[in-house]
Amino acid sequence: MAKIITLKNDKQHPVAKADLVKYIPEYNNLRASNPDFKKTVDYMYETRLGYVYAMRDFLPSGLKGLLLVAFLAAYMSTISTQLNWGASYFVNDLYKRFLRKEQTFSDTKTADKHYVTAARIFTLVAMAISLFATTQISSIRGVWGFVVECGAGLGLVLILRWYWWRINAWSEIAATATPFIGYSISKFYFGWSFPDNPEALFFTVGITTVVWIAVTFITKPEPINVLGSFYERVQPGGAWKPVRQHLNTTAPSENLWALLFSWVGAILFTYSLLFGIGKIIFGEWILAAELATTALAGFLLMRFGMRKTEAK
Repeated sequence: MAKIITLKNDKQHPVAKADLVKYIPEYNNLRASNPDFKKTVDYMYETRLGYVYAMRDFLPSGLKGLLLVAFLAAYMSTISTQLNWGASYFVNDLYKRFLRKEQTFSDTKTADKHYVTAARIFTLVAMAISLFATTQISSIRGVWGFVVECGAGLGLVLILRWYWWRINAWSEIAATATPFIGYSISKFYFGWSFPDNPEALFFTVGITTVVWIAVTFITKPEPINVLGSFYERVQPGGAWKPVRQHLNTTAPSENLWALLFSWVGAILFTYSLLFGIGKIIFGEWILAAELATTALAGFLLMRFGMRKTEAK
């Protein structure tokens, strides 16, 4: 019992709560009869429920109702956005472009009606898949792990498509689909689960990168007139030499190192600021000071890169 009392939190001893039950036989009765004792134990050992407990124990009835309505509104806003967004991607970027082109219809009205029907069907399919996925996940932590793993490796192709002319639609499709395969292999074959097993993320990123690069070279590039139109509109930097030769133009003045400095600085500034605010809220002043210093360094690096870019 003395051991339990001297612990700052349950993380200092993995079986502290079990010890509490073992050495206090009347633990359950006391917890049931004394609301304050129950609340203290719940806050101490059920930290993932702390936000819910805080609402339950400290908000008046009116604000509880308002918060419930706000949660429902946020949920509906998010789910409707994701479903409509997904249907839009499926129809415009995949189905309409590769599977059933508009030229195959007798007129535009018939084509539009067909595409709307396809979008509705996809919305229902996406909802069904989402509902199934929720049955396999038991916590918010699991959701974020699933989201991170199933998007692992996609970021690189989304960045490089602005700097490398060879990336095409199949590159992005491969980079979007492969993480789901990598996630399935790492979870069900190797038994890895992010973030408990960081190697799961590295595995998925690695296999996704290999697949989308291979698909890029196996498939044909986008038509040169499409690439030329894009280049004239955006004037991107990087590896666009064949397109510039086709357009008979020279490379624009650019400073990729300055852009890289701005990017790294912006990431340092943003995340350090976010986590620093959290440390201030929890009174962890040393970590807050370290993160504030990092945020300042990131801001200065970002401004340095921006000025170099503006000078060009």
